[in-house]
Amino acid sequence: MKVCYSATIWDGGRSGIGTYIAEQISQLSQREDLNLRILEYGGRLLSRHERPQGSGTGSGTRNPVRPLRDIAWHRCRLASLVRQEKIDVVHVPTIRRIPGKLSCAAVITVHDLGPVRMRGKYGLLRRFYHTSVVPRWLENVDAIVTPSHFTKNDLMQFYRVSAEKITVVPNGLNHEIYKPGDEKESAARIRDSYKIAGPFFVYISRLEHPAKNHVRLIHAFEQFKDSLSLPHQLVLVGARWNGAEEVEEVLAASRHRQAIVHTGHVPHEDLPHFLRASVALIYPSLFEGFGMPVTEAMACGTPVACSRSSSLTEIAEGKSLLFDPENPEEMADAMRKLATDDLLRERLCATGLAHAKTFTWKRCVDETIQVWRQAMERAR
Repeated sequence: MKVCYSATIWDGGRSGIGTYIAEQISQLSQREDLNLRILEYGGRLLSRHERPQGSGTGSGTRNPVRPLRDIAWHRCRLASLVRQEKIDVVHVPTIRRIPGKLSCAAVITVHDLGPVRMRGKYGLLRRFYHTSVVPRWLENVDAIVTPSHFTKNDLMQFYRVSAEKITVVPNGLNHEIYKPGDEKESAARIRDSYKIAGPFFVYISRLEHPAKNHVRLIHAFEQFKDSLSLPHQLVLVGARWNGAEEVEEVLAASRHRQAIVHTGHVPHEDLPHFLRASVALIYPSLFEGFGMPVTEAMACGTPVACSRSSSLTEIAEGKSLLFDPENPEEMADAMRKLATDDLLRERLCATGLAHAKTFTWKRCVDETIQVWRQAMERAR
């Protein structure tokens, strides 16, 4: 099978989709039964051992030129490359780059329908693209992979895609990185590298408003601090993104500002240390197509409290504390329980660890390849 895997929005794993692309390519490159070619931004095909140097991502909504150019390339020029290289199947791991009509099977991954679900998350141009353009372009796609039943249902509801065309393939986990470890050693690393000492809750997410819900989390943390005389801190790990200014304004005005730390982007290898050193991961996002930090925390043996919303309920119910993400009091109550109930934390650690073992990138890729084979049959 000769496969063209589009990696034109490569970011080295700085985002959830970026991690998905990097991990899938890492697994696919080990498969000797595939003739894998990796598509780089600009149209160059790389071998299985190469990795993209350029990217067609626009860093949020600030730079639309490269994304628009990349969308046009997938629509107009990918077809000739496919014919020339005699490709059997093209996989585009994002709904943002739906290919035009191809002479081979076309498969895409749809992680979520955030621009349709979340008003204000993106600008008018992207919302128009997702509500008016995407439904028509999906007609040329032979199969769709999605990481959750929640997103599958959204595709059926908003785009009227048939259930037979959609396969749920949960995201994986890099268990070499996200695993239990020495909590004291991780705490020392965080203390030495980031000057963060003492107990803390952590939220790993881009600083994005309103979708990632940082503002309500800050208010919930204030309620937690007001109700208990505990030294706990709140650590926000992630790069600035759309709407970061609004979060920073609320953070600056917080009456517990000294107990809240925003690290900005941190190296990927430090994330497991933040998780292992923390009291718990607090994940109040309003909307997720999957929510990889939740399963990554579980794999590290870290208790989780997360939103009772979107796909998060699907992947975390029974293995974490769930709260209404629009209710800061529920969020604060989850923090109080995690800060004071050792037996609860031990139970969540055990159930989360067992649950996390079911998520592997090998399984994700194996099931994705099966979708490719089905799509090739459908295309014929």
